Amino acid sequence: MLAAYCRHPRPDDPPGSSLAAHYELRSVARPSLRAAASEGAASDGDAASPSAATSNPSHYRYPPGTLLIRTTAASICGSDLFGVGGCDASPGWRRPTDLLKAMRERCGGSGHESVGEVVDMVPYAKTDAIPDSITSDSTPSARGRFRVGQWVLAMSSSYMFKVSKLRRAFEEETGQKLEEAFPEETGAFCEYFVSHSCVCIPLPERVPKVDFDRRWYVMAQPLGTVLHAVQKLGSVVGLTIAVVGQGQNGLIMSQMLANMGARRILALDLLEERLAFSKRNGATHTMHVEAPMDRDLVKREVERITEGQMCDIAVDMVGHQSQTITLCSALAKDGGRYICSHSPELETFRMALELIERGRFDPSTIFSHEVPFEEFVEAYERACHYRDGVVKVLLTFPEREEP
Repeated sequence: MLAAYCRHPRPDDPPGSSLAAHYELRSVARPSLRAAASEGAASDGDAASPSAATSNPSHYRYPPGTLLIRTTAASICGSDLFGVGGCDASPGWRRPTDLLKAMRERCGGSGHESVGEVVDMVPYAKTDAIPDSITSDSTPSARGRFRVGQWVLAMSSSYMFKVSKLRRAFEEETGQKLEEAFPEETGAFCEYFVSHSCVCIPLPERVPKVDFDRRWYVMAQPLGTVLHAVQKLGSVVGLTIAVVGQGQNGLIMSQMLANMGARRILALDLLEERLAFSKRNGATHTMHVEAPMDRDLVKREVERITEGQMCDIAVDMVGHQSQTITLCSALAKDGGRYICSHSPELETFRMALELIERGRFDPSTIFSHEVPFEEFVEAYERACHYRDGVVKVLLTFPEREEP
């Protein structure tokens, strides 16, 4: 299979390379849920049989409920980025983080936004209690809500390591430490990866419109993260709200606020080309911010737009940087609020899938680029440096199963 690996600078890299680390694609062995014969498993024919597997757990190297996912789509998140960045206006505010400096050469890198097809699973034994995520009356396997061929919103094991609530869900269900069950962290920037039923969600069978691409459901993960913040806002009907930052999450927030009845949505970003996306996602006013340090200049413009009233709410969608939090506090009126907290939740991921299925959120307005996974390295570099008007990159994978 094809997989992305983060690698660190090497002596033969071009002189003057400014990146802290690089990605490259490698052809590697596809992961298997089944233990090798040397580990005490029976023949391949026996291991493929659910009845044999339940009587001989050594046929599997992972706990019951583990799923092998064939990736059908992934997307590049701002938290995946590293290096110098491409925005000269404010080096400390909008550049990608140096995420990968200390990352080891992990298969699939930091990828965590993905949808995929279940191609194999570790069954539950008949004597095991079937958890809520696996609703099945008669089968000893994980084929209740999850079955071979099912498309799911899939969390990679590296994401389970990163997000404490996902780790806790896994450890409470399996009774195993995550490090013991998944000794090799794997990201979603690869054609196959291992996940678990307790942190995956089946995709809706229906689509909201005729030309809807089911791979767009990958946006349920960032949408669910933003919904965590939206839940804190209460009613926004008739309010004036500033959204600082118009990357993927800022655009999602703008669209959600428009759907919820906000009167004015002021979208601010350092990258002027992103503001066209803001208009398509519900912003009533856009503002190209030359630098966040120009707080007084930005404040005067917001005073003009709001006729001196300022904002009822200011939302930081950049990522909790001190400069943007300070800017948000300056834009909120006396007695107003500013919000800077959003985090992933499985329940809000489910809500996000429902919103998309019902046509109440349109993910297609967020994507700026769609590229095949074979072009991942170039797409990643483009995203890191904000080239070609990049906002959100959708990675598509071959619609076939590797033999």
